[in-house]
Formats: sequence, C-alpha cells, structure tokens
Amino acid sequence: MSVTRRVARNFGWLLSGRGAGALLALAATALMARNLGPEPFGLVILLHTAAHILRHLCSVKSSEAAIRFGQHLLDRNSGRNQPTTAWLDLIGALFRFDLLIALSAATLAAAGLVFAAEPMGLPADMADAAWIYVAALICTATGAAKGALRGLDRYRLLSVQLMAAPALRLAGVAACIGFAAPIEWFVTVWGASLLLEHALLLTSAAPYLGLPKFGTPIRPALAAQPKLAPFLKAVYWQSNLDMVPRHGATLAVGLLFGAHSAGIYRLARDIAEVVSKPVVLLRQAIFPDLTELWNENKSAFLSLTWRASAALALVGGVFVLAALAFGADLLALLAGEPFRAGATLLALLLGAAALELGAAPLRPASYAMDGVVQVLILQSMAVALFFATLFATKPLIGLDGAGWAALASASASICGMVWLVRRTAQRA
Repeated sequence: MSVTRRVARNFGWLLSGRGAGALLALAATALMARNLGPEPFGLVILLHTAAHILRHLCSVKSSEAAIRFGQHLLDRNSGRNQPTTAWLDLIGALFRFDLLIALSAATLAAAGLVFAAEPMGLPADMADAAWIYVAALICTATGAAKGALRGLDRYRLLSVQLMAAPALRLAGVAACIGFAAPIEWFVTVWGASLLLEHALLLTSAAPYLGLPKFGTPIRPALAAQPKLAPFLKAVYWQSNLDMVPRHGATLAVGLLFGAHSAGIYRLARDIAEVVSKPVVLLRQAIFPDLTELWNENKSAFLSLTWRASAALALVGGVFVLAALAFGADLLALLAGEPFRAGATLLALLLGAAALELGAAPLRPASYAMDGVVQVLILQSMAVALFFATLFATKPLIGLDGAGWAALASASASICGMVWLVRRTAQRA
C-alpha cells in the first residue's frame, strides 16, 4: 500500500470516529445549553474546562515520543508493523511515566476540591459531583497507549474509542433532561464521559503496555534513547500551549465576561471544532509516514506535506463561508435565541479553524525534521499574540475579540510553520 493511501485510510478511520464523536458531543452540548441556559451551562463548562487544563498541565505527549523513537524499533519483516522487545520496553516505560503524571493530576484535583472549591464559590452539590473527575484523571495515562496503537496501525480501535465517550455524554444529558435532574447530574455525566474515553483506550492497548513488568525502573528504558528526554520536555510545553487557546480561552472569557459569555463561547467553539477536530487526527495519521519519508525520500516527504496542507485549507474555507451565511440561525436552532449573539464569534472561530486545518501536516513534518524546539517557539509567539489581541479588543468589541484573537493566532502559526518547513528542507 502506498504512503498516501495508508495515510488516507488511517485518517479516514480517525475522522469517522472523531467526526461522529464531534457531532454527538455538539448535540450533547446544545441540548444542555438549551435546557440550562447560558449561565448555568457556563458553570458546568468552566468546571469541565478546569479538569481538562489540569490534565494537560500534568501530561506529556508520550504518544508522539512513542512514534518518533519507537517506529524504527518495530519489525516490518512480515509486511506490517510487529512489536519487538525493544519497542515493548519503550512503550512500557512511557506508560509508567504517564501513570505517575496522571496520579499527580488526580491528587491535585482532589486537593482543589477539598481546599479551593468553597473559597471559589463552587456550589457544594457541584463540588461533590466533581469528584468523578479525580477518577477520570487517573485514567488519563493514555499517551503511550495511543502511540502504541498508532505505531501498530490499530486506527480502527482508536476510531471506536473516539465515538464512545460523546455517545455516553449525549445519552446522559438526554437522561438528565428527561428526569429534570439538577445541575450536578450534568457534571457527573460530563466527568463520566471523560473517564470512559480514556479507560477504553487503556483497555485497547493493555497488551502492549508492559503490565507484567510494572515494577521495572523507568530510567534505563528512557535512557536508551538519548534524545527522548529533550523531546518529551519540548512536546510537554507544546501540548500546554495548544491547550491555552482552547481551554485557557474558555476560562479567560469566563473571567473577563462572566459565565453567560463563557457558555456562548463554548457553544461557538464546539461548532468550530467540527472543522478543527481533524487537525489532531491528521497529525496522528501522517506522523509515522512522514518520519519514515524524511529519512528515505525527502521529495516525497515535501510533496505529501504541501498537498495535504493545501487540500485541507480549501475544505476549511468552505465551512467559513457557510458560517457567514447561516451561523446565527444555527446557534439559535441548536441552543435558543440567547445564543444568536455568538454569530460573529462563530465565523471568526471557524476562520481560525480553517487555518489550523491547513497547518495540520506542518507540525508532524517539523517534528520529523527534528524541529520540535522551533515549533515550540513559534507556538509560544502565537499564544502570546492570542492573549494580546483578546485583552486589547475587550473594551472595543467585547466577546467577539476572542474570535479575532483566535484568527490572529492561527494566522501567525501557519505562516511560521510554512517558513520553518521550507527553511529546514532547504538546509537539509
């Protein structure tokens, strides 16, 4: 099978799972927003967002490390990737590292609920329901698991996992509405969906995670790859920077404009993510093949990178045009008239999502070219531009400034990534 067909097949599996999952998640979000109204909805969203931020702060992108440093350790003599002892040792060490970090996140979440929930004004019933996030955070030790399934071409399993959690969330929200449940039930449903998402991934990858060697020290396996530690440090900060415009922006909007605006922003962002969700999926699908092509055929590497980038940017542009024409009506249809105010914000967020879609192949290409530090620097500049734009536009245009901030950040990011890939290829 050619590289292009393999990437397309794997991307298709991920896109089908994530696409269906995104629609289910959007339906759950819209139902809850319509039932609760902007402010109570915003409270649930802010709590869920805080859990996601904690998860990202206590996480490393070990899935990327599993690909970058494990792909060459797989046995391809049979015509498909097969585990080797060295590969299993690497995956097992990365998993144990993931688990230590996930336990740290759960401990911090528990401490926050005990000591910070009341001073921050979180209602007692919501704080009690939020304990499910502590269990969910323990299960977020999934980086190595995801990397193992990607390296072994098990994208079909990843596709199923991507649909399961949103399906549970939608069913749970519908049940809460049917029983006229209080707001804390909605918190439990959202926390349970996060737990299920990661528990399924761990279960799927369990045979490759080195569980029989659980007591084996981590350091020797990691030390066998001299560049692994610097790579993990760089992608750790990179993943946190990725989180800032997404989850950090939701919290910032809540702090600047209140829970009402945070609810509107979250719904607009969820619609925009129908376009931007494929970004992460394409990175996952294309990274193993770009890693191999950079070492074997640089012209094919560049051809695949530029063709994928142009095609995806064109697809994103179609969604922007649709948002300009129908965005206000869509928001009102999904969640009610109070959310129509987010029409301009939605169009701007979709514009940013279209640029992110076009840039999707550029980051894995840069990682394959050993440009992980340069990507981190570029993303830092883009995030700084996001917040500078958000705060500068607050007195002038209010909530719509969050959309302009996202668009400015995405524009800077894609321009920087194009420059980085071109410069590195010319010097190679």
